[in-house]
Amino acid sequence: MSKLRKSQNARRAILFFLIVGFDLAMAGITSFAQETSPRLQNAVAQNSSSDPTVLLSTARTLYVHSRTALVKSEVIESELQKRLELKECGLVVIRNGAAADLIMEVRRSNFTTEYPYVVIDGRTQIVVASGKVNSLFGTAAAKIAKGFAKQLQKARKS
Repeated sequence: MSKLRKSQNARRAILFFLIVGFDLAMAGITSFAQETSPRLQNAVAQNSSSDPTVLLSTARTLYVHSRTALVKSEVIESELQKRLELKECGLVVIRNGAAADLIMEVRRSNFTTEYPYVVIDGRTQIVVASGKVNSLFGTAAAKIAKGFAKQLQKARKS
């Protein structure tokens, strides 16, 4: 019985040293990669910002989610793609919400012709843009695209 306990303790000690050694090795590799790659450090620092203007200006992809049956996501996407401002900024509309930098949610206020929209950063869930349009004298989708394009241009200029 004593030999069995000694062998179990020896196995535990070896396993402990292997785990600690692996953790130390991984920490060394990570710190070495960060020291040798200033581009990586700048990208991480830039993407970890909580400033809505920075998040909006650095975003590259947008997902549109309509929460109303009166204005479909596809219609809003189409209107967004027509805007030259978005093309110039390099913002691409995608269909995968999990992979998007920005998520636009559109809904309709009850018993009105108003369509509020909000754009959030997909990673931090920070609101980076918002607005409200009225569907009278035009389409809500085109007005949403125009309003968001103005906000995006303003963020990219600053």
